[in-house]
Parts: sequence; structure tokens; C-alpha cells
Amino acid sequence: MTKSKTVSAWAALLPLALVLAVRSAGAEPAPTPAADTVRLTILHVNDVYQFQPTAQNRGGLSRMATLRNQALKESPHVLTLMAGDTLSPSVESSAEVDGEALKGRQMIDAWNALGLDYAVVGNHEFDFGDDVLRARLQQSRFPWLGANVMSVKSGQVFDGLKAWDVRDVGGVKVGIFGVVLPETQTSSKPGPDTRITPYCEAAKRSVDAVRAAGAQFVVALTHLAVEQDRELAKCVRVDVIIGGHDHDRVEETVAGTPIFKLDEDAVDLGRLTLELDAKTGAVKKRAWKVVPITAKVPDDAAFNARMEEYTPLLTTLAQRIGRSPVALDARSAQNRLGETNLGSFLTDAFREATGADVALINGGAIRADRVLPAGKMTRRELYSLMPYRNELVVLEVPGTTLRAALENGVSLSSVDGKPPGRFPQVSGMRFTYDLRKAAGERVTRVEVRGRPLDDAAVYRLATLSFVASGNDGYTMLKGLPTLPASKDLPSPWDALTGAFSSGRPAPRAKPQGRIALVGAPPGGLKAPPAMK
Repeated sequence: MTKSKTVSAWAALLPLALVLAVRSAGAEPAPTPAADTVRLTILHVNDVYQFQPTAQNRGGLSRMATLRNQALKESPHVLTLMAGDTLSPSVESSAEVDGEALKGRQMIDAWNALGLDYAVVGNHEFDFGDDVLRARLQQSRFPWLGANVMSVKSGQVFDGLKAWDVRDVGGVKVGIFGVVLPETQTSSKPGPDTRITPYCEAAKRSVDAVRAAGAQFVVALTHLAVEQDRELAKCVRVDVIIGGHDHDRVEETVAGTPIFKLDEDAVDLGRLTLELDAKTGAVKKRAWKVVPITAKVPDDAAFNARMEEYTPLLTTLAQRIGRSPVALDARSAQNRLGETNLGSFLTDAFREATGADVALINGGAIRADRVLPAGKMTRRELYSLMPYRNELVVLEVPGTTLRAALENGVSLSSVDGKPPGRFPQVSGMRFTYDLRKAAGERVTRVEVRGRPLDDAAVYRLATLSFVASGNDGYTMLKGLPTLPASKDLPSPWDALTGAFSSGRPAPRAKPQGRIALVGAPPGGLKAPPAMK
């Protein structure tokens, strides 16, 4: 790209405007440290699924690049960290370029363009399997960490990952290691040779190794639930934990170790400023602040230039595919707690597209995590609803197995627990479950097309390939006969595109009473603000 050499009045004022924009976002430069002190600035984000700003015009890695460049002007000792989850699930990762699904390639290009220093693998880094993850690791121009991600065959860390690293920062040796939550083994798709081992044991090995390599200051870069971060702080001595996964801001100290975490999609930037003793690496002073990434922060031109190849994709995602006459409740927690108008619409569309008797999907497949307003629906919004690449299948399901599937769907529901991704959204049937009963005995009533479920009958069930393969606890469906017509079925996206464009079936404004709950406390089940 050729740059103009003409100096206009605007160009002359641009540096000042940039500084003022960054300062308005809260990134005031700190005073110069003493001669015996090294200032280390750690910039961090986590759970970043798109490089563009969000629908609310927050975030955007181009804006983050601007803030990073400003930090580098203030001090040469800057580490930029990403605490896991970026390859999936996202709209862009679901899209195809030249007939090939991106599967996170665009995010690695974005992090390369930004100048990321380190990332830890999150649970969603394994969503496309080991081979895709290896390809993304090779594409990255920064190290990925994962001390507890092991190969069974070799006994070594997963190929392409590092357990730990040490970097010289102004004469102070900074050690860093990364760990991911063990639930990744079953919640995502690591291969048969990949094992996610206990994080405390891996952390102890890594800290011993970085200390032996001369590290004076140790950073744990984690993708754990906050309770696990607290456990980590108790089981191993580190200087700071920078975490992800929860999608919630955290600032606390456990066993003398500070823990910092942010929400998702880089809507904010964490900025940790540390003044370290130049000889020992001991912390003299520590300050953490959250810098909002808003439209007040200008884009970085160099970043945008390096991401130009994705402009046609962004144009395609903006295409109109139809409309919805009502707002659609795509909040993740709501779709894991009970019936929603979106869950009913999706299953209605899948049942009609396949000619099945009933339909069932797992609530965790619905990912947009917001209420989509009535009106135009774009391809981006379609992908945001269900970003995972699934197939529609029709299974021949005995009534007893259908009942067992519903039991599985509500088996993890509780008054105060995390809403389970296996919770079922359904079409062509109604059921009641009692939260006071033991798991496996909760479903008290099931009707199919207005008639009681016949345990001896065989029903045609439309579902997603993820569920049909036995995931999310739906093992009773694995291996069941698939109707021959499944070979010619539309994809879930095509089925929904047809529904949005034709208006058939039409989404309803409110849930239809397909799922009834008994034994809930007054006010119903609680929903957390965000889901992973």
C-alpha cells in the first residue's frame, strides 16, 4: 500500500489527537522509574472471539493495537498477553473463504498483526480438533503456552506448545507458564492422544523449571474458572495470575497472589504496571487498571492494512438473509435454563426442514448471548446464533430413549449451579421435570404431538450431529439408526436461512410452554450474566 507524503493540517494534528484519545480511555503515562527499578507493563485480554468491534461498538483489536503502541512509546518493557479462547466459537471462524472454513485462521492473523507476546490455550482452542490447533500454532508468530496439555504417546507437552518461557525484561528475568482447565478434555474436542492433566501439578513443575532457568518474577497465564485460579494461588507460589474463561472482571488477592481477569471480546484492556527491583525482580509497586476500548480509541492503520484480505468476508457477513418479526432471545444462560422463543424457533425450523416427528438441540449450541432485535437478519447474525459447524441428522429413536435423552438434558439443572449446555430445546413435544427429584428421575410427563409418549413407539428425531454423536451426555443417541434421507438434509444454517427468508416457520414472541419446571424457588432459576 502506497502512503501519501503530503502533510496536511490534519496529519500534523493526528499524533496529538491520538494521544488525547488514548488518555481519554484512561491510559495516562506513569512517571519515569528510579534507576534501580525496572517498570514492566503487562497488557492483557481474554476470550476474544472476533477482531472487529462488538455489536455494541466496543472492543476491536485495531483499537487495542493503538493502545499497545502507546504503551510501547511510554516504556519499552511491555508484555501483551491473551488468556485463552480465541479460535472458536465465532462468526468468522464459522465462515468460509475460497471454500474453506477459517477455523480461527483470521484470529491468528489478527494477533500476529497486533504483536501479541504470549497466549495460553483455552478450552475452545480444541473445538476443531488437534490437527487444526497444530496448524494455528504453526501460523502464530508468538508462543502458545499449555503446561498441562500432554501427548500420551510422547509424554511431552502437546506439539507446538510450550510449558513455560523466560524473557529478559530490562535485565529482570520474567518467567511465564500457562495452564487450561481440565474440563477441556470433555467439553471440547482434543484428540485421543491429548490429555489435559491436573493444573496444580503442571504449575509446580513449570515454576520449578522457570526458577531454575533464572526467573526472578513469575506470571501464571491461565484459562481456568476463578475457583481454580484461587486453588492455583494456594498450591504454587507465583507473583501474579492473569486469567480468562469466566467472562467476568476479577481483581482479588489469594494467598498473597493477585489475580486479574476481564470480560470477553476485548471490550476492555487490562493494564498492570509493575515496578520491579532491577537486581532481584522483587515487586516494589503494583497498579492495575481497566482501560475501556471504545470508539474514542482510534484504529491502528498498520493493523487494518494487514487485515485487508478479510474485507470481502466482512461484506458477505453483512448480507441480508431475511427478517424476524420478533426479538429473539439468544442469551446463553436463558437457553440453558428453560424454553426460549429462539430455542423453539430453531427446533421448529429443523423439524420442518427434515420432516421429523420431534426435534431436540442442546442449549449450549446457541452462542450469540444477547437478545437480537426484530427486523433484518444478516448472515453474521445467523452465524452468531449457532457458530459451530454442525450437520442436521434424523435418528430413529425408541420412546424410552427419547425419555432418557430428556432426562440427560435436565440432569445437571440446579437451583444455584451453572446452567448446563446439555439443557434441551425441543419441538413437536412438551415435557415437565421436577427439580426436587434425583437426576435420571426428573422427567414426570412427556407428550408428543399432544399425546403421551409411547415408550414402545419409534420416533423420528431431528437433532445436531454434535448431539447425535453422544456429546453433552447424550450417549443414549450414539449409534442409533440414521434415516437415509439425512444424506440430503440441509445444513442447520441453510434450514434457518430458509425460515428467515420465507417466514415459515415464524418465530413466536414468547415461549410456548413446551418445558414446565416443578420445584423451582420463587422467581425461578438464576441466570449468570455470561456463559463460556
